[in-house]
Amino acid sequence: MVAPTTIFTQREMQLLTAVCDTLTLGDGSALNSLMVRKASDLNVPQVLAEALAQIAEPDRIRSFKLALQTLDQPLVNGLLGGKARSFLELSPAERTLVLRAWSSSPLPLLRAGFQAFKRLTLFLFYTVVDAQSRNPNWEQIDYAGPPTPPSTAPKLIQPLELNADTTLDSDVVIVGSGAGGSVIAGELAAAGFDVIVIEKGGYHAERDFHGREMDSAAEMFENRGFLTSNNLGVIILAGSTLGGGTTINWCASFRTPPHVLEEWEKVHGVTGYTGADYQSSLDAVSSRINVNTKESIPNFQNASLERGGQRLGWKTGVIARNVNGCEDCGFCNYGCQFGSKQSTLRTYLLDAHQRGARIAVNAQIENVLIERGKAIGVVGKIRTSDGRESRLTVKARAVVISAGALHTPVLLLRSGLGNTHIGRNLHLHPTSLTYGMYEQPVRGWSGVMMSRYISEFSNLDDGYGISMQTAPIHPGIAALVLPWSDGAQHKRMMQQIAHLANIIVITRDRDGGRIKVSRSGNPLIDYRLSSYDAAHLRRGVLESLKVHLAAGAAEIGGPHSKPISYQPAQNGNGSNGFDKFQRMIATAHWRPNSFALLSAHQMSSCRMGGSAAQGVLTPQGETYEVTNLFVADASTLPTALGVNPMLTIMGVAHHIAQHVKSKLN
Repeated sequence: MVAPTTIFTQREMQLLTAVCDTLTLGDGSALNSLMVRKASDLNVPQVLAEALAQIAEPDRIRSFKLALQTLDQPLVNGLLGGKARSFLELSPAERTLVLRAWSSSPLPLLRAGFQAFKRLTLFLFYTVVDAQSRNPNWEQIDYAGPPTPPSTAPKLIQPLELNADTTLDSDVVIVGSGAGGSVIAGELAAAGFDVIVIEKGGYHAERDFHGREMDSAAEMFENRGFLTSNNLGVIILAGSTLGGGTTINWCASFRTPPHVLEEWEKVHGVTGYTGADYQSSLDAVSSRINVNTKESIPNFQNASLERGGQRLGWKTGVIARNVNGCEDCGFCNYGCQFGSKQSTLRTYLLDAHQRGARIAVNAQIENVLIERGKAIGVVGKIRTSDGRESRLTVKARAVVISAGALHTPVLLLRSGLGNTHIGRNLHLHPTSLTYGMYEQPVRGWSGVMMSRYISEFSNLDDGYGISMQTAPIHPGIAALVLPWSDGAQHKRMMQQIAHLANIIVITRDRDGGRIKVSRSGNPLIDYRLSSYDAAHLRRGVLESLKVHLAAGAAEIGGPHSKPISYQPAQNGNGSNGFDKFQRMIATAHWRPNSFALLSAHQMSSCRMGGSAAQGVLTPQGETYEVTNLFVADASTLPTALGVNPMLTIMGVAHHIAQHVKSKLN
């Protein structure tokens, strides 16, 4: 009997266990332990339930419970082509048919329910670890796990220890410590101002970067790595730790494209970014974080991307990276244990700390304090070392919100600001992926994760288009995005991931979504691909399949939940081979939750504009509604960029920092 949890009844836990075991159902005749092992053998249902209890909004939990209860309805299962019995009374094969029907259903709620079950179960199945920090599936998929133990080096930053209700005073308080807030902190501390930085995540440094996928996601990502849009159609990857996304990103350091800056000025009235001053800001941050191409050595899948693109005659390039002495370990998406990544932990935050800036972690700011139209501080709560909550108030002459494109608009709305653009115009760089299986080992979890790109299709229409790059492959993220038709098929794919190379298709989205505030005060992400952006994404997926073919892949697959693949040696070429395969991809369903769609870049939800009618902020980053209230993070960007945004966010923050200085002097 499965023990109930605080959010699920015993019956619901039985149903959840049956679903998890069906998703991981292998081939019983196969003579290997992976095919025999099921999710409940690794306690996945219980871990899943406990994770949901910690991170999910009440409405999301109710939807999950409703999905389980629906599986318990004989009539529903009968209508989906199975037998009119509860899911618990069906045979394993019949259960598989029901889940497969959910995955391709014309009903959005059933597709979303399937994806919720599939992503959580399969991620955990390949990431839960035992007392020796090992997952028993790793041996069968040729995954060695983290390459080395973490560093024993001492932590270089000492956050404030606040164990009681506290009021602090400063010249400037900065909410958020990512690419934007850290640069503001470093610049203002260097100018002699008294700075306080407040981060809602914890402080993790080299000695904490163990590389275990599930634990790293839980410790350093929003919602333990399980954040999605409201309809579950977009998986959202965002940092929640000191240093923000710079601690867990893939180091890509692109300068802002000139045509984007021109669009900001001509369309949105954002002046000051097409001239030398902003380029000087980009130069300054590039120098401080050591942006270079000398350490962008391609691993197998980056080399395959470059090889395929060059054989097709397309524009390829080397990605500059903010590293110094990179060990090429392939795990910097879970923190660089060698200290080689020049994240803000190693640069601007450390600079600010060494110049006297105070840093508070595990602190959630609830409101900006405003008097007579002027920001005078912030108020919130901080988790103490013994797990209690205390009140935290910071009084300051200027307030800078750098909580990111997801949380900054929520904080402004909670604080009473009413500009119509707050939370709107959200851009996500919606990203899908294709894969190629190669005869040679790829091991996409080793080497430099992102070092090459293809820009051939970056301008499909008036500066909007797609870019092709690669992403690191670790078992959990691979398992949740790879297609599933049954457990055995998915396990066979997982057994080949050491030979799998991916291409991610990053779309510069023209049409945005919206951030709303949940009943509990958290961000709700309302985003659907417009037909305009979907056409670009689909074009990028089809072109990326050509890259895999040109690079010599033995099998090529698309992003859909239903497996669609092509093997050149067996399927032939021309109209009866690859062209037919591409038509199958192009005509497959591209509706939410029918194909893999992710975002690691969230932008523009509090954008700058030439007037209050065009944006939330002045071109100097100050809100139009409240004086001395600045924003410096990805939310300020007037549009999506089409390139990885870290360097642009830092450059814009550096530019804004000069205006904050002048305001304080």
